[in-house]
Amino acid sequence: MELEENKKEKYGQPPYSAQHPWLLICHGDVMHKQTFFSVSENRYYMKSIPELKEKTLSAYADEWLLLKNINSNDCYLWNLISNEKIQLPPLPAKCDILSCLLSAPPHDPECQVIFQIETTLDDNDTNEDEHEHENSDHEDENSDGDENEDENSDEDEDENLLTFYFCKPGYNEEFHKQDVQSIIGDSRLGIWTVFKKKIYILIGMQDILICLDLDNDSGRITATPMAKESPDLSRKYSDHPWYNDYIIQSSSNDMLLYVHLISNGRKYRLPYHFRVLQFDFVRKRWIKVESIGEIAIFISSHMRVGTTCSTKGTNLNKESIYFTYGRYLYVYDLITHSISLSLPCPHVSKRKGHDMHWLTLTE
Repeated sequence: MELEENKKEKYGQPPYSAQHPWLLICHGDVMHKQTFFSVSENRYYMKSIPELKEKTLSAYADEWLLLKNINSNDCYLWNLISNEKIQLPPLPAKCDILSCLLSAPPHDPECQVIFQIETTLDDNDTNEDEHEHENSDHEDENSDGDENEDENSDEDEDENLLTFYFCKPGYNEEFHKQDVQSIIGDSRLGIWTVFKKKIYILIGMQDILICLDLDNDSGRITATPMAKESPDLSRKYSDHPWYNDYIIQSSSNDMLLYVHLISNGRKYRLPYHFRVLQFDFVRKRWIKVESIGEIAIFISSHMRVGTTCSTKGTNLNKESIYFTYGRYLYVYDLITHSISLSLPCPHVSKRKGHDMHWLTLTE
């Protein structure tokens, strides 16, 4: 691993539109500072955008950012270029937003925003939930030996409810809601992404790929299995217990990619090795990728998402994966399996919180 010594300068207004992703670093006591780092130019631009103060970035599509207030569940879309704002319907005040996706910019007819929401059930549950419990009790009333066991099982399962909330921004006044278990038969959700304006997600213990179809007219979601097998990862690194997975859309060559990051070192937190797989929609299986050619992959650990771009005509490294850990920027070469690292923005404090995101911004 080699530490690159790069000279940085701060500039004024960044040219947001670019052929390569920007590294956006939100930092400061209340996330009131922003630094846009250009990997290709090796320069950073310091900003203080009022709209981003006390906000976290949860998803984006082009120059549209989905922002959430750090003190509440208030969410809306904001255009970084035009300053236009679209308020989203209210979310429950007492819930955990696990993750969300924006399928396309708001002007696109296929634009949808979807949240994974976790709530703790209490005495104010919906009549539908109560009806389900009554049916469960009725089914078990003649099974004395299993009655207590079933009731305890219901309590464990219903303690936390995982629900999809989705809507068409600027069109719906409230979210459509659907219980995850009723859609896919499994509440264990993994990573997800947008591919060709569709939502793809891995589910269950085996990480089976499914496609979610969001019907805004009916307010229902249907799930279509896309594969019968999970990504086949080599057991060569099975003794490394810490890893992260990502599924991302490669707009450069129209591929759906699965990126597997393996870590090593003390507490298994140092990036060590990557594997990349591509989903074959014809054979409905994941295939190991030996080379990605003149393409660079960028992954964001904060939102567990990523993007790609062509390296032609840029200073970016082909056959490489760009990713961040802490304040550092790492570049992994898929051919040589070597890693280099640099400190792109040394002014960002290591003692205070910061979020890093890869953004592909176009005008």
